[in-house]
Amino acid sequence: MGFAYTDLLCFQAVVAHGHVGRAATALQLGQPAVSKIIRRVEDAVGTPLFQRGAHGVVLTGSGQLFLESARQLVQQHEETLRVARDIQAQHAGLLRLGMTLATSESRAARAVSELIRNRPGLRVLLEIGKSDDLERALLQGRLDLAVVPSYPGQVTTCAQIVIGGDELLVAARPRHPLFAQAGRQGAGLRLQDLQPYGWALPSRDSAARKMVEQAFADRGLGAPMVVLEIEHNTDAAMDIVGGADLLCFVPSYLLQRRSEQLQALPLADLRTRRHWMLISRPDATWSPLMTALRDLVAG
Repeated sequence: MGFAYTDLLCFQAVVAHGHVGRAATALQLGQPAVSKIIRRVEDAVGTPLFQRGAHGVVLTGSGQLFLESARQLVQQHEETLRVARDIQAQHAGLLRLGMTLATSESRAARAVSELIRNRPGLRVLLEIGKSDDLERALLQGRLDLAVVPSYPGQVTTCAQIVIGGDELLVAARPRHPLFAQAGRQGAGLRLQDLQPYGWALPSRDSAARKMVEQAFADRGLGAPMVVLEIEHNTDAAMDIVGGADLLCFVPSYLLQRRSEQLQALPLADLRTRRHWMLISRPDATWSPLMTALRDLVAG
């Protein structure tokens, strides 16, 4: 059984005014039209909802019970209309966004903050993960957009927009023996100078780990000795690196934040520029919210 929104509004007006004629005037309808609507509602319910009298109408017990449900239905309908208006005005909706731990430091995070600030009805589902996992979720339709780093030579099937970038550098604690060695040599370090020392690197399937191992292999050197395997450059991982003679391959923004604990080694071989990309499915239909975020991060 369904009731038209306008019929429920008419029913509520008759309740509020206690009189069909006065309700009709308030609704700017003719009294016969209002009477017809009330009869239609009563027929649908299957019982009288009003007691009629010479001076107006009052609710029956069934009418009082129906009024409670009618109010809820009207409120739900009005809330649905409000949400629809907000979505049309781009003030509401759901944006499913993925970021890596590295790109959470990018302008994308600030753009999301601005988006939420200017659209109080917006909901953001944020997933932090590895680039490969986020790209897979994107292609499977579980995410709308993702912000991921892109390395030289890396290939993706997703559509891409460059939104920024940074550098990856080999770093160690300031008192690491390699800094003294670089001073004695009076020049920058070579990759073979790093061989005696252990590393803190992510898992073998990560792009950063592959770049380090490939650089060693290209120079005919043995694979770097991984002492600490980490998923992300978390504070705990960097605290361990900063307290031991380990090497790490980290973004420049992290060194700026931890300048007292970690410093870049004078090594040109592994200095790598990477880009931050906003990626989407190649065939994606861009919603207004997706477009708004793109404009904020790319502007």
